Amino acid sequence: MRLRGLPDDCRPANAADANAIGDETARQLGEAIGGYKISFLFKPREAPFISPLFDSRIFAAPAEMPASLTPSLFIEPEITFCLQHDLPPRDARYRPDEVAAAVIACPSFEIVDTRLDTDYRGIRDRMNERATLLEIYADHQTSGAFIAGEGRADWADFDFARTRVRMRADGDTIVESIGGHAFTDPFLPLVVLANQMRSRDGLRAGQLLATGSFTGFFPVRIGQKITAEFDGFGSVEAMFVDR
Repeated sequence: MRLRGLPDDCRPANAADANAIGDETARQLGEAIGGYKISFLFKPREAPFISPLFDSRIFAAPAEMPASLTPSLFIEPEITFCLQHDLPPRDARYRPDEVAAAVIACPSFEIVDTRLDTDYRGIRDRMNERATLLEIYADHQTSGAFIAGEGRADWADFDFARTRVRMRADGDTIVESIGGHAFTDPFLPLVVLANQMRSRDGLRAGQLLATGSFTGFFPVRIGQKITAEFDGFGSVEAMFVDR
């Protein structure tokens, strides 16, 4: 049974609380960490939200996603980054060029989901109020799973602010945009993530790092072929299946 919300004495008041809940959830579940997701609420002095991604919920494209794993059936296109070598803990801050040299970029999908009861209150409704938004951000920022396409080492040559992104279901366009990432360039939050993590466990080769969507999330149906195309860069494909 899914919770309607967190108990009063466990509700996060800020990003630091939400991050601590996500970390403790991962620890208690005993899941291997396959990467991290970072996002921001653009409030003065608010720490970034950093959530661990479970290795068991990161898939290579093309992928068939069991609907039982992420029943929301919400999906969104992203550019994620895969670490090619460690960025270990250290005192000195990581420069942007160091972080850039450590990653390749991948056309990807995020499957948006939550462990909270969406029949009682949907994900979009929860995002409209700070208290309930912090609650679902404590649930790994609504990250149900990631599907990563083939990575490219020449990603820095692309202007993602001018890249056309199309997501289709069985060939029909769901959403189309030019650019659309909250930071214009999906790489920029990665520098913040590397410098946040250098005071913790650092980042390890093979981890997937996510910095946000270009379009937001949309519902699809079981059995539809879902594709996202980043013009000139690459594409990713997935399908929800009934199992």
